[in-house]
This record gives sequence, C-alpha cells and structure tokens, in this order.
Amino acid sequence: MIDIRTLSELMPMHLMVDRAGVMVSRGKTLAKVLGSASRLEDAFIPANNLGHRIRFEELFPQLGCGRRVFLQLRDHGGVSLRGHGVHLSPDMAMLNLGFGIYLSSAVQKFELNDSDFPPSDLAMEFLFLHEANRAALLELSRVNTSLEGARESAQILSITDPLTGLLNRRGFDVVFSKAFEARNRNPFALVHLDLDHFKEVNDRFGHAAGDRVLVTVASVLASGVRSGDRVCRIGGDEFLILIFSDRPEEDAMNVCTRMIHQIMAAKTYPCRITASMGVAVSGNRRITHQHQLFEMADAALYQAKLAGKGRVVLWTDPDG
Repeated sequence: MIDIRTLSELMPMHLMVDRAGVMVSRGKTLAKVLGSASRLEDAFIPANNLGHRIRFEELFPQLGCGRRVFLQLRDHGGVSLRGHGVHLSPDMAMLNLGFGIYLSSAVQKFELNDSDFPPSDLAMEFLFLHEANRAALLELSRVNTSLEGARESAQILSITDPLTGLLNRRGFDVVFSKAFEARNRNPFALVHLDLDHFKEVNDRFGHAAGDRVLVTVASVLASGVRSGDRVCRIGGDEFLILIFSDRPEEDAMNVCTRMIHQIMAAKTYPCRITASMGVAVSGNRRITHQHQLFEMADAALYQAKLAGKGRVVLWTDPDG
C-alpha cells in the first residue's frame, strides 16, 4: 500500500476526494496551488466539456467513465486544470490533473519549476520550447525592426547632403517632381543660388574653411524658409530652394533678398562672401517640363551675376 507522501512525489498533480468533496490528499504541486482549501468546491469551479458549470455532486458519479475533468481555479480565473479521475471505492475518487494550455500562466502565478513536475511529464519541456519559440519570435521581430530602421536611415542618408544636412540633388529631384506635378493647385518658386567669391576662400584658407562657410550659409537658408519649403545643396557652393506660396514671385523675392543680407552679415567667414540668386516661378504657361523651370532659374542667376552679384533676379520672359 503506497503512503500519501510517496503518492505526492509520484503524482504531484493528483487529488484524492471523497463523495462529500473533501480533498483527502493532494500532490505537492497542487498543494502549492491550492493553499489551505479543504473542499474541492472551495478551490475549484467544476465544468463539463462544453465549459458549463456543474456541481461536484454531478461530477463525482462521472469519474471513471472516460470523460475529462475540467476544474477552474476560483481565485485565479485565468488558470484551469484538466485531467481524468477514477473511483478507488464507492466513496473515494482520485483525479490526475494538468494545466494544459494554462501551463505558462500557472508557472508564473505559482512560481513553479521543473521539480514540481514528475520526470515523465513533458509539460516543462513543452513550456521551455514555447518560451524559446516566443523568445526567438521576439528576437526576430527586434531584428526586423532594426533592419527596417536601418533601411529608413539608409534612405534618409541617400537623399541628404552629409556636410550641411540639407537635401542633396537626389532628394531634391524627388521633392521637385512632386511639386511640379501639383504646380497648378500649389504654386511655387524655384531659386538657384550661387555664392560669390567662394573660390577665394578655398584658395586662400583651405577647404576646411570653405566647408565652414557652406555650413553657415546652409543654416541661414534653412532658417530663412518655412517648414513646407525645401532647401538643397546640389554640390560645391550651389543651392536650390523651393518656396511654396500663392504669391510665389513676391514672396520669393522678399525671402531671397532677406537671405542675401543675412549671408553677407554673417561674421564667420574668413573673407567677404555674398550670394547671387535667380528665381523662376511655376505659373508660367510656357513651362511644360521640369527642365524648363531649371533653365529659367539658371538664366536669372546668370543675370544676377552680370548685374554685379550679391542680388536676386526674377526671370522674365524676353518675348513678353
């Protein structure tokens, strides 16, 4: 005859109950779960295989008939046990239970470990596999998120001028194409800027000094436009600006004039620096292709250079 202590070790999830529902014996793991409860219905809510609540008086006669036993913990609604039972005598029955799909929750709630289950029970192995799988999925998600972040960073870097932080020519082309397509409902001005006397800075003071000039000018341009406008460094000392406005001619001329004064007033240059700007607006009816607007802004910039530099010129149609 096996004693209760040995039975508790051998079957840590067993439960022995009498016909009145008194728990006569319980395995060591169930003892951790149930605490001081003495009656089955003090600790559990019995249910049938459809999940409907039943009383212990209904459950007891069904033990040993091949039906599964379902017991929900009263104090831990998120955990249920399942198993089967047999009659040891007309007034005594033994149940052997398990956590099933609630194993993970039970391990966390009751701080269970491998020693709480018999060596023949693969429950913990399945739990370890589940946790390992979840960890692997979380790591895969983290890696995917990291790769997505790296991809986004690479995209940003691909359209950004590394010296000034402005758009580069590739980034500007994307923005300009969209702006050109929407020019009828969202007019804008294209500004082509070239620094005057910049070659002298590089020749006399070196390229590091030239880079500092470019960074200063980029800061002036970026701070001189609104959030919806765009500034680009296309290379060397040349910049392009998109100024969106319902009055693109007037607003662009005002913004450009102010920028020229701010560039000239900066105190960080090793010698005198000015800027020349050419402006072309998107509303010209003769414009059918993007390159035409660039050519107009470039022609206006050339006129600004010829007129003495350090000024802004608006392109006008020579044919009226």
